[in-house]
Amino acid sequence: MEHKAPDTDEREFAFHDKNNATAELAKGDVTLREEANEATAEEHSATLLGAISKHRKAVAWAGVVSLCIIMDGYDSALMGSLFGFPAFQKYYGHSIGHGKYQLDPKWQSALGFASPIGNLIGVTVNGIGTDHFGHKPVLIWSMVALMGLVFIQFFATSVQVLFVGQLLCGIPWGIFSTLAPGYASEVAPLALRSYFETWVVCCWGIGQFVSYAVLFSLQHRDDHWAFRIPFAIQWVWPVLILPIVVFCPESPWWYVRQNRLQDARKSIERLMNNHTNELADAPEKQLALMITTDRLEREANEGTSYWDCFRRSDIWRTEVACISWGSQILTGFVISGFSTYFFEQAGLASSSAFKMTLGMGGIHLLCNGLSAAISGNYGRRRPYMIGCFFMAILQIIIGILAAVGGSKSLGYATSAVFLIWYAVWCLTLGPLPYVINSEVSSTRLRSKTFVLARGTYIVLNIVNSVVSPYLLNPTAANWKGKTGFLTGGLNALCLLWAFMRLPETANRTFEELDILFTTKGINARNFGKAEIAREGEEVSVSF
Repeated sequence: MEHKAPDTDEREFAFHDKNNATAELAKGDVTLREEANEATAEEHSATLLGAISKHRKAVAWAGVVSLCIIMDGYDSALMGSLFGFPAFQKYYGHSIGHGKYQLDPKWQSALGFASPIGNLIGVTVNGIGTDHFGHKPVLIWSMVALMGLVFIQFFATSVQVLFVGQLLCGIPWGIFSTLAPGYASEVAPLALRSYFETWVVCCWGIGQFVSYAVLFSLQHRDDHWAFRIPFAIQWVWPVLILPIVVFCPESPWWYVRQNRLQDARKSIERLMNNHTNELADAPEKQLALMITTDRLEREANEGTSYWDCFRRSDIWRTEVACISWGSQILTGFVISGFSTYFFEQAGLASSSAFKMTLGMGGIHLLCNGLSAAISGNYGRRRPYMIGCFFMAILQIIIGILAAVGGSKSLGYATSAVFLIWYAVWCLTLGPLPYVINSEVSSTRLRSKTFVLARGTYIVLNIVNSVVSPYLLNPTAANWKGKTGFLTGGLNALCLLWAFMRLPETANRTFEELDILFTTKGINARNFGKAEIAREGEEVSVSF
């Protein structure tokens, strides 16, 4: 089957600086197309080491901006672990006899979904803010706001005040969760895209691991400092990161969308190691590719509103983005966000539960690092489906072990199977949605698609936060490990969806993805096999 791009004439096409400053870029369509084709060929021929050498600055800046995700990972692990923390339970909970304390399930749920509600506001703010002001200003002001909002958490004397602090802090955390992967996707060369996005997830894992380590070191304290110190550590991250990000370059894609092409060229130059004759024209070629991609989307009447995410071919892109990111929650529904509490309900002592949770932090860092090689060599679709398959089996095993009995040995066996499941999740469904979302959206709708996709994740996380305490709490449903049957079924549904609807987006430039998603007759199973051929301004797709 073939897809033909619309015919274009060879008139002079002028791109004017938004502020009418210094210069304008005026190229004939043919010259612009030739430079874009050369940039595409160079992207496909680049090796991993070659791309790193050519884009060392982009690697450094994307790595620095992604550090803000540490704060989101730290908090997401912190609150779920505090539910099983004796000092926290005593201060904010009530006695259940025998010297033990528990939070009411309603306040467990409230504290669990406070941050996700804030996240939902934050991702919406980021979608609007980055479109109008760019990534850099939004990131800087979000960090400044967070430094002030942490005071509410730190000084909270009641569970109600802590709820307010969690909700408000969730706003900048939500901004970070979509801004960092969006920025990384726009400054990453094709050969490094999966590695950049995996680093974003690794930063989330670093925050998670630090949270577990801090709580483990304080678990024997029985005063309010046992949980106030972990809250106070959140001030460390903005102090370390903010002085660096004020010097980072803005995304050149953002400048192109704003029609500020001179600024876009300067940004590309700051992101590339172009001090040799061999690379002297590389920024021009990259800029030409960005311009032609933006033109292709404009000619296809690509808008920039949320409504446009649900029109024509973009509805498939939005579906893939939302379901892939939402599957992070579905494939670990109930137990993944309440690991320490789950281990305790499985029969482990509090100290053993925290050791298991700390081990999860190590697994997250190790397996996420390995996942970069998996997605870099085997794409997105196949690892996603394999991950769902094995996780479904492991979750059902957890359910069977829980149904057999409640001995201490079975508790450890259940926890061991859970750790294996978590390792598979970190190799596949943990990082893959970030990579998929960095590729699947059109460039003009990227921030909006990230908002919708992360919003889906957050809404499902809220549902998880409300439902999980009731299913796990011994004073409520008391399902414990039997939740594995429910989660195993959800993994099977994610597998079925991926087989039918998830396309292979690896090794495609953003322009090529635009072409493929607008090609009639293409489906998820033949998406990766499609071949794109160019002859002048004409483009054909066969599969």
